[in-house]
Amino acid sequence: MYDVRDVANFTLDYADEHNFGITNLALQKLLYFAHGWFFAIFEEPLIKNKFEAWQYGPVQRVLYDQFKALKDRPIKGLRATYIDPLNGNPHYKTPKICDDHASVIRAVLQKYQRYSAGELVTESHVEDSPWEFVWQQAEDAIYPGMKIPDALILDHFKRLNPILTLH
Repeated sequence: MYDVRDVANFTLDYADEHNFGITNLALQKLLYFAHGWFFAIFEEPLIKNKFEAWQYGPVQRVLYDQFKALKDRPIKGLRATYIDPLNGNPHYKTPKICDDHASVIRAVLQKYQRYSAGELVTESHVEDSPWEFVWQQAEDAIYPGMKIPDALILDHFKRLNPILTLH
């Protein structure tokens, strides 16, 4: 499992290499789809951080907070950072993602890179999605942190038959 910042930086590097812009909103959804497809293929989570159900779909709060000042502008030249516990300063770490895992992430990015941020939101809001389940639960009861359980993500993406759909 990887920290979400590593997968985000890998994704942003890929976007720069392939000359397509990613907004904060699009990045959040791309990471969610990469996590879900990876999970369905390898039966283990890609990202150790939990996604939260927000109004516009699944979100990784640590990334949202780092890129929110950009609003709907593409993330260009910026990368997610870690906080150094010794001095409190942010610092960048080069993402270290193994080749098998990187190939799945790339395949997901190739599949979704043509989608607008709005289309990605729509894809994350499909009927019976993990986001929809958590969002509806919150209407009926207090749902702490609006965390989307990994078991729901695994089940959802397995039902989508990733081997046929991804390639």
